Amino acid sequence: MQLKPEMIFILRSLNSMKLVLLALFISHSASAQQFASGEKQVPLIELYTSEGCSSCPPADRWMSELTDHEDLWSGFVPIALHVDYWDYIGWKDPFASREYSQRQRQIAAENKERTVYTPGVRKAGDEWRSWRLWGSPTLDDSPEVGGLKFDVNESGQFRADFELSEIKPRFSERGLQLNVAVLGLGLSTDVKRGENRGKTLEHDFVVLSLSRISSAEKLRWNGTIDKPVIEARRYALAAWVSEKGRTKPIQSTGGYLSKQLWSENSKR
Repeated sequence: MQLKPEMIFILRSLNSMKLVLLALFISHSASAQQFASGEKQVPLIELYTSEGCSSCPPADRWMSELTDHEDLWSGFVPIALHVDYWDYIGWKDPFASREYSQRQRQIAAENKERTVYTPGVRKAGDEWRSWRLWGSPTLDDSPEVGGLKFDVNESGQFRADFELSEIKPRFSERGLQLNVAVLGLGLSTDVKRGENRGKTLEHDFVVLSLSRISSAEKLRWNGTIDKPVIEARRYALAAWVSEKGRTKPIQSTGGYLSKQLWSENSKR
C-alpha cells in the first residue's frame, strides 16, 4: 500500500516529536539529582544550637564530624537549626531564626516537655540525650514507613514522591506535608561578644532555609529551591515528610547538592 503525502508528513512529524521528547528526557536526566530513602525509616537528626550558648560548640563539632560518617544520608540525615533566644545576651547568631526556635517549642509542646534547651538533639523527633555516645546507626529496628524520592534539577526545580508502606500507618489519613531544608557546610564565625567571645566557631549542616508544602494528590510535591542568602563552602539538602501541622518526621532523605545548582549556566 502506498502512503499518501499527508500521511508521510504526519509520520515524519511524529518521529521528529519523539526525538525531541527523548532529547529533553536525556537532558533532564543528565542534569538532575535524585535522593532516595529505602522503605525503612531514615531518622532525621536535629541539633538545636546557638553561637550565643557556651555549651554548644562541642555539639557543633560533633555535628561536623558526621560529614565523614559512612552512613551519612543512607542511615541518617543531619540538620542543625540555630535558635534566636540566646541573642539577647550579647551576640546575635547570624544563622539563627525565630522560626527554628518556634519549631523547637512546638516539638516540646507536642511531647509534653516543659522546657527547651541548647544544645538539644532530636532523633526521628524524639528527645535524644545520649547523642555523645552514639555509634554507627542501624536501620534494623526502624519501622517500615515507605520510600521518599526527591529529584532536583540544576535550576532548583524539584519533585518529591512518597510511597507509603503496604503496612498502612495511622498517619496516612491525616494528610502529609513535605519539609525541604537547604543546608550550609563549611561555615565559620569569629564571635566578638557574648559567652563565646574570642572563639572561631565552625558549623556544618546548618539550615539556611526551610520550607513546607502541604500534601498533594498521590503524595507528590513540586516546587523550586531558592538559593540561600548566606554563602557556604558547600550546600546539601534535607527533605522529610511529616503529618500536616506536626513536627515529627516520618521519613527523610538528603544529600550534597551539585555545584552546578543555581549557576549562571543552569538558569533557564
